[in-house]
Amino acid sequence: MPFTERVKDEVKRKAAFRCCRCQNIGVDVHHIIPESKGGSNDISNAAPLCQYCHAQFGDNPQKRKEITQMRDWWYERCERMYSNQDLKDYSGDISQINEKLNDIQQGQSDISDLKQMLKDLTNESIDDITPGTATSVVSDFVNASTTPSKSFFEENDDETVCCPNCGYTFRRLIGYNFCPKCGEWIAT
Repeated sequence: MPFTERVKDEVKRKAAFRCCRCQNIGVDVHHIIPESKGGSNDISNAAPLCQYCHAQFGDNPQKRKEITQMRDWWYERCERMYSNQDLKDYSGDISQINEKLNDIQQGQSDISDLKQMLKDLTNESIDDITPGTATSVVSDFVNASTTPSKSFFEENDDETVCCPNCGYTFRRLIGYNFCPKCGEWIAT
């Protein structure tokens, strides 16, 4: 039995919708100890990981303790960063942004929609920035605005990749080597 929607939502919120290992936006909730190995479906066995980190580290028994430590550290850091700011006020916006990012990564949406959503959220939330969150907000903004190129896509926006597992064809994304349909790792 997979995690309940309540557990998934709680894990994502505690992690500010970011991977506990690399802090990238766009996470899924993964079992630290797989169900097949007796892992439970409660929050104590859940970790917010992006697809890349899950593929690299999620099925490695030697990394379970490290993932648990990273998760706990990230939860504590998020609590400190957002303790003066009520994330619940923005959780709907953040969920929509996360969904839009996933759509972009799968080639199902245009980045211009995401840009507008981010502008709207920034205008809404700018007065809520506290001294405790200012450094994180500015750092994240600088990192986001200085990432290369016009979009998330490779230099040639028309370059497509065909998944050898299921045959699905999609536009390749920088740093994103999974088939959006079946989840198969695509060697580039």
